[in-house]
Amino acid sequence: MIMNRSFDDNQNDFDKMWHFLLIDNRDKKEDFTWQVCRLGDWKFGLWNDLKLIPSFFRKNAQLWFDNNNLVGFVLSENGDNIIFIFTLKEYEFLYSEILNWTVENWGSRYKTLIIEIRESQKDQITILHQKGFQSKGIIATTRSYNLSSKASETINLPAGFRIVNLLENKDFRSKDMLALNAFENKNQINEFDLMKFEYSRESPAYDPMFDFSVITQEDVHVASCVGLMDKFNKISEIEKVCTHQDYRRLGLSESVIKHCFQKLYSAGFKRAYLTAYGKGADQLYEKLEPITRQHWLHYELKLNNS
Repeated sequence: MIMNRSFDDNQNDFDKMWHFLLIDNRDKKEDFTWQVCRLGDWKFGLWNDLKLIPSFFRKNAQLWFDNNNLVGFVLSENGDNIIFIFTLKEYEFLYSEILNWTVENWGSRYKTLIIEIRESQKDQITILHQKGFQSKGIIATTRSYNLSSKASETINLPAGFRIVNLLENKDFRSKDMLALNAFENKNQINEFDLMKFEYSRESPAYDPMFDFSVITQEDVHVASCVGLMDKFNKISEIEKVCTHQDYRRLGLSESVIKHCFQKLYSAGFKRAYLTAYGKGADQLYEKLEPITRQHWLHYELKLNNS
């Protein structure tokens, strides 16, 4: 019997969603919806202060079960009107039911509801059209890279810089300050910021051995990326690619990503993925010569909420 309920930490729902995505990636291969890496960020990445309130996850994730086995779910990544729907391969018939539930139960929160979906999900896109959703075009592109072809690529790191992982240089303040500068245009960091970054590293996909930085001769972190890992499927999602504003246009992000490619390959990983939501990232990730590209689309439904 299929039933649904809201996310519940007390019932180990995060672990169930984690296992769900491992199986989803195994079965759908390049047509997966998310990797476990992104789910880890959803739970442990406190970039939205609303996530500090435990009810955030209960309010923004609904799970579908068949005889206690998780077979589908819907979530809002940031507590906003951008929604993701997941079904196992053999339960894709649930997509329409989950979509209807989402419109009926979450639609009153917003003026519009946006479904973010891969371009390869043709049947689901047909359902969205039938329900009155309109395409808003491409919002992002996920590129995949064959790590065996990256193993011997030359890394052109400018003189005076070197690449280390977070075990080799444990200056968390400098590391976290880099991210705040690159993503939020900030030049100061406080203890609460440091605690949020520390918590983000509790994701099961995270390993400090694959958290890389370009550092200066003074050991200051100036560019970075993290190879988040799905060890079950031997694939990685490279995330948090960033460069300090004072060190851009030196090729540092390209160098640290290539270094990450090589270290992942040495550890037995076969494939890595990078997702670009902006023009700069799009150009950089294309320069790295992916073997496949998948576009993400936004489909929007206007709601009659005042």
